[in-house]
Amino acid sequence: MENKLDGSVEGHFEPSYEWQHQEGVDLLLVHLPEFKDKEGLKVQVSNCGVVKISGDGQANQTRLNFLKEIQLRKDHNVDAIKAKFEKGVLKITLPKKSTNESLNEVSNESRFKKFKKVALGVAAIVVVVSAFSGFAYYIYRSTIVKD
Repeated sequence: MENKLDGSVEGHFEPSYEWQHQEGVDLLLVHLPEFKDKEGLKVQVSNCGVVKISGDGQANQTRLNFLKEIQLRKDHNVDAIKAKFEKGVLKITLPKKSTNESLNEVSNESRFKKFKKVALGVAAIVVVVSAFSGFAYYIYRSTIVKD
């Protein structure tokens, strides 16, 4: 913590957190007893599936701030995440993707794998045909009698 000229103290702290797993949803509980209300708290989710939790607030003569980043699993539905602050605990609700969404992702993955396999097969055929064509042309050119 750092003392300022006006007598206030500024400090960065690392909040504790815990996971609670329930059917269809995971809960991330971030313990922030120093914060009395949600003022200054921010929860953001990046495109890469990282939850960024930050806070900046005042407790007595101390200015507190923190930043916590937590990587989410791929089975969370990042579009449906909700956060609620009560009694010093920030409760972040992380719904899991439905089985239909998971199957759709698997289906898209297997489509990509099939496409990749077919594309590699076509590329191999093109290479073999090109090699035979080149060899046939070489034979043809070498058998031509020059006058």
